Amino acid sequence: MEQKDLKETMDQIHIQDEMQEDIIRNLYRPMKRNFFKKTGVLAAATLTAVIVIAVPVQAAIRHLIQERMDNLPAKEVEHLSQMQGSQEISADGFSRDYSPSEKKRMGELFKEYQNGNFPKGEILRVDSKDQVEENVFCYVEETGCFYFPDRELTDEELLEVIDFNYKREYALAQNPEIQKELAGREKEQQKQQALLLQEGGISLQQAIENAEKWMDKLFDLSVDGMEQNAYLDDKADGMQQYCVNYSIQSQCYYYFYISGADGRLVKADSSLAADLDKEGMEEISAKKQLEENYKLAGRILEKIGIHDTFMDITCYYTVKDGKVIGSNLAYYFLKEDGNGYRLDFCCDGNYFRSYRETTLAEYEQKSSQEYVAERIEGAQVRTVSLKE
Repeated sequence: MEQKDLKETMDQIHIQDEMQEDIIRNLYRPMKRNFFKKTGVLAAATLTAVIVIAVPVQAAIRHLIQERMDNLPAKEVEHLSQMQGSQEISADGFSRDYSPSEKKRMGELFKEYQNGNFPKGEILRVDSKDQVEENVFCYVEETGCFYFPDRELTDEELLEVIDFNYKREYALAQNPEIQKELAGREKEQQKQQALLLQEGGISLQQAIENAEKWMDKLFDLSVDGMEQNAYLDDKADGMQQYCVNYSIQSQCYYYFYISGADGRLVKADSSLAADLDKEGMEEISAKKQLEENYKLAGRILEKIGIHDTFMDITCYYTVKDGKVIGSNLAYYFLKEDGNGYRLDFCCDGNYFRSYRETTLAEYEQKSSQEYVAERIEGAQVRTVSLKE
């Protein structure tokens, strides 16, 4: 799937922009930019783009991985940096797709890698395509392409891919300009977090602890073995929020937005890479799940500590050619004061996807935007009142 097509697919299933960046960054990992050859203003602009996409803000790299990266020979780090700077590509290439089994094992091995299960060897690297031997597992430095044999990759080989990706990103982050930019962003983060604490707000660590609890409560998952990224986000909706997110490369992404003022959960989002392959579910089948998901939504609200009386409860979903686009069912719980909550479910698989605080104005605006956007393509927006 091309990146443009991938972006359009994610728009259809309502994956937020920040999560889209992470998904694209990991599916086409690492995102390379030929910024080493650029100078002046253009170099600065490109550098910023690299940092936003390829280097997370305040990413929590596990100690064992950090130690492994720090022990890389200086010549190897320099070579990997120069290699990426010379590649005239925007994403990795692959001689074939990963098989379903390889994708599943990759996710499991990624978690093991986080806990210190490193490969015994390294992926074979060759200079150019003409050095690739048939049915040999290797990486071509000139073209940035992985060549896979006509068989299932072993666990060792998958670990070598994961390890190589980390080494490339580490080498990229050692660029002095990037380190300078990251140091500036970290300094600003510490300043803003200190101001928030002075105003009676919560700390970053408290937000992380809250997010871990919500992962367990809402998704019945442990964060162990996942990459963590946490930072104080820009003010949104008039409030400061911590963004704490967890991911397994190219497999799953979980975002938690925690109020900096009182630590409550403002928003939680999840996305599975498998969602991108969904073609939509037949509307007649999706309708059978409306009541079941509504009851589950009620139980989730109770877990969050919400026991309000609602003026209106509505499920919105978009239909085109008889199918629910993106398999997305959005439930709005609105109170008399105009505030409320939105919970999304994937009907194709029947699981909880996201939660967020909302308002009547936002609800009406969002509904209108979705309607206009889909109407252009000939789709219809249907509403189902669960009170009737």
